[in-house]
Amino acid sequence: MTDDWKGRGVALFDMDGTLLPWDTQYVFSCFVVRLHPWRRLLIVLFLACIPFYVLKIWDEKRMKRAYLMYLWGLPAETVREYGRKFARMAQEWIYPELKKRLEEDRKKGYLCLMVSASPSFYVKPLGELLGFDGVLGTDVLLEKRMPAMPELPHGNNKGAVKVKRLRERNVLPEHGILENAVAYSDSAADMPMLLSCRRKVLVNPSPALKKDRRLDGAECLYPARPWKGRLGKIWKIVFFVMGLVNVNDRKSMVG
Repeated sequence: MTDDWKGRGVALFDMDGTLLPWDTQYVFSCFVVRLHPWRRLLIVLFLACIPFYVLKIWDEKRMKRAYLMYLWGLPAETVREYGRKFARMAQEWIYPELKKRLEEDRKKGYLCLMVSASPSFYVKPLGELLGFDGVLGTDVLLEKRMPAMPELPHGNNKGAVKVKRLRERNVLPEHGILENAVAYSDSAADMPMLLSCRRKVLVNPSPALKKDRRLDGAECLYPARPWKGRLGKIWKIVFFVMGLVNVNDRKSMVG
């Protein structure tokens, strides 16, 4: 990344739960499983791996690799094509309030980056459709045929890894706070990124996140979510995981 943005300001946007309501890793797996119904068996196989995480035998990165098992055997170009198709649908799910913020930051001349833990094969095309200057997602090694647990060559793009990669690209300083910068997130997992920017915008924050003293002065946005209550969200996730939601139907995705 070149340095021509310096002096313009920076806007960093998390994706899942921030730009749009869903954890798109569940939604994308639903999209694929509905195209290949037998792949529900691979989701069940992943569920059998959960005890390894609970017992701390596997870490979060390994679990993410295991969840991608539903892609097992697909050609790399098919995964890329599914990613492009999914991105075209997902752009319709963006919160209007966050779409407006992105447009405002772009008009200010900010360098606008989408920084997500979700897989790059659909995060990048989505970021391009939304007009971001750059996108950082979790890079997944797309082999000729997808293995059961694909490699993540740059790690799981979450938490401190986001900040590390932004520093490598000279977007964030090695130490301290970037004054002319704003970070948008819904999650405590993004605390390193939030604390690296002078301005912080929390999207539908949990009570604990909102009360965190490190975020005193943060602005809060509360766009309407397409579910009611915590139980409603849990049921939606279950339906996504089992491939029971028609993600092509915009009404079912935005409420």
